[in-house]
Amino acid sequence: MEIKLVKNGIFPVTRTAGGQPMEQLPDTGYAFPGTLQGEGKLVGIPVLFIRTSGCNLRCTWTTPTGKVSICDTPYASHYPVEVDIMDTGEVADIVRANLGMIRHVIISGGEPTLQPLPLVELARYLKKELNVHITLETNGVLFIPELATHIDLFSISPKLKSSDPDAKKNRLLDYPVEQNYIRDHKKFRRNPDTLQKYINACMHKGSYYGDEPGSPPKRKSNKDFQLKFVISRESDIDEIKQDFLNHLSFVEPDDVVLMPVGGSPELLSESMYMTARLAIQHGFRYTPRLQIDLFGDTAGT
Repeated sequence: MEIKLVKNGIFPVTRTAGGQPMEQLPDTGYAFPGTLQGEGKLVGIPVLFIRTSGCNLRCTWTTPTGKVSICDTPYASHYPVEVDIMDTGEVADIVRANLGMIRHVIISGGEPTLQPLPLVELARYLKKELNVHITLETNGVLFIPELATHIDLFSISPKLKSSDPDAKKNRLLDYPVEQNYIRDHKKFRRNPDTLQKYINACMHKGSYYGDEPGSPPKRKSNKDFQLKFVISRESDIDEIKQDFLNHLSFVEPDDVVLMPVGGSPELLSESMYMTARLAIQHGFRYTPRLQIDLFGDTAGT
């Protein structure tokens, strides 16, 4: 089964599916496979990435100084032009040839859930044949029950009002967001019912010792989740609580991750201290964007 990835969408790698060395070094500059997870609960863990192409949203933020910041992987979302169409088995073989000591694989996008059938097949193979820890990075708009069996960490990034594209932001973009995406982004970005399905997939079906039979689940299973919110303004924190957390069950403060907006060191510097302060004040987790600290806005790192 074929899956659509961004160009060079399995990274960073140094060997082909057959195990032969590649001529060109990865964009990390290292002569070996792998990079570090840059965000969330697993920040700093050695990983390989699989990045799918295409997204159902068009995130467009305004920084505190009025600059416009779009998705930090626009080649997978806003401008998904260069793609690789690959068989899921070949994707898994390239991962196998480059794993080495790495035990974590990140499936990201774009939005991976737009390709449900090949995504399930790929995740099943990675889990069954390679026994790796799999993180799915998703915007939380769509949920695939068959996929949940194979995922270890659901890294869900629900989008706030501050991400809505509009005419004013469009005037500051080199390539304006199309009108249908402006309409659909606002309509579909917030889906608490789907978010709850992801969270429920991480819960024990039993109960604590001493609880009444049939009582609802109260703790996570060996699966985990995080709700990773991009912060661009002070009011984001109230929206997170009122429009999202107040409508969800089984979410602990440690599951809520605040991340500053920006796909470059310059843009990050505008909101990182505000984001860190909000995390401390409200008991949430702060995440850096380690990949930008290490490699800037270079794709494939």
